[in-house]
Formats: sequence, C-alpha cells, structure tokens
Amino acid sequence: MESAIIKLVDVFQSHAGKDKTLGKKEFQKLVDTELKNFITGSIMRCEGVGGSYPPLFKPNVSWSDSTMTMPNSENNSTLETAMQLMIQTFHKYSGDEGDKYTLSRAELKVMLTAELGNYLGNAQDKEAVDKVMGDLDSNNDGEVDFTEFIILVGALTVACNDFFLEFNEKQEKSQKK
Repeated sequence: MESAIIKLVDVFQSHAGKDKTLGKKEFQKLVDTELKNFITGSIMRCEGVGGSYPPLFKPNVSWSDSTMTMPNSENNSTLETAMQLMIQTFHKYSGDEGDKYTLSRAELKVMLTAELGNYLGNAQDKEAVDKVMGDLDSNNDGEVDFTEFIILVGALTVACNDFFLEFNEKQEKSQKK
C-alpha cells in the first residue's frame, strides 16, 4: 500500500501546474489520461452551485470473491492501479471479524502493521493504534469503514507530497548555490 501512496503523489505532481495545484484543465487532463479505464462518461458534468449534481462517474469495474477487476487491466494507468490496490488492500483485512465491509480495531492494527509499517513506525503500539482508530472512526461505531480508511490514506498521501515538495525545494536551493 505504501507503493500506492507514492504512485498517487507522483501522479499528482506530474499533472500539477507550476503553482503545484490542479486547475480545471490539469484536473481534466489527469482524469483523461489516468482514469481512462476506470471512468466512463465525462467527469465534468456537474452543474453550477445550487444546480443538480449527477454522478461524477460510473466505475467500470467488476467484483468476484472480494477482488476488484477492471477491463483491460494490463493497460491501467498508474492512478488506476493505485486506486485498485487501495480498495483490494482494505478488503483483504476487513471482515475477518464482524462486518466484512469494515475494519475492527484488531483488523486495523494488522493492516497498519503489515501495509503501513514504514510510514507509521509505531503501528505495533496499542496506544498509537487506539489513537489512529479514534481519529478515523468518525461515527464512533468502533469500526473503520472504507470512507474513514481513505481519510487515513489521503492524510498520509498529503504528508508524503509535502515531504517531497520540501525535499525538492531544498535540492533546488542547494543546486543554485
């Protein structure tokens, strides 16, 4: 999963403008090039504020035995591969205890240790796992659903992106000297 986070950062940085953000054109290019197999239809169909908001996309995927597959998976973009990996990783650990669509505290600990140990370092620490669980479990049901899980992945991805931006800026400054 750590490789998926790195891939997300790389994709974002490769499409971001000089201001290191995605404007509408950069976002559309990212969607067109990186999500061509995953999204059918146009992602820019939303109307203005207060208007109707039809679904942004319809995933072009199928499921069997908790495995997500996409047509032409050998042609997947880096972003599609990373997204697929995150979904598969969540479902690899969910359902061993209780609800098969959520992570219990024990399942979360196993997933954090196995998949994000290099990023989180202290995933074995019970207090650290309890803190992560408390921060993620927004509805306080004692379990982490996929949406709550993606918040963790998103936060780690932002932290990685910030680290790489800072690292690159330091490199550029040292080369100018």
